[in-house]
Amino acid sequence: MSYWLIIVAMALITFSVRYLLLVRSIPVRIGPRLQRLLTYSAPAVLTALWVPIVFFPEDQLAISTTNPYLLGALVAIGLACTRLSTLLVVGLSIGFFVTLQLWVLR
Repeated sequence: MSYWLIIVAMALITFSVRYLLLVRSIPVRIGPRLQRLLTYSAPAVLTALWVPIVFFPEDQLAISTTNPYLLGALVAIGLACTRLSTLLVVGLSIGFFVTLQLWVLR
């Protein structure tokens, strides 16, 4: 199957789902139980994104002090716990990660 066909099909599916939920002429009511369950979707998706990157950077488990992804994540968690602004946490943790990658763990 062509990559372009897959991309177009995925775009149509994504658009149609969003259109059906956001258009005002189609009444869609989400119950309180589904609303409560949907509050967990963002943390679940974000966890599914960062866990493989942090713990499996080279397709095998890497829990060590030489793993810059793990060290950067720990710094980001520590900074976030200090209640700094999100932009500052992201900037400082990226700076720490780049410093590790370029100069410390070479």
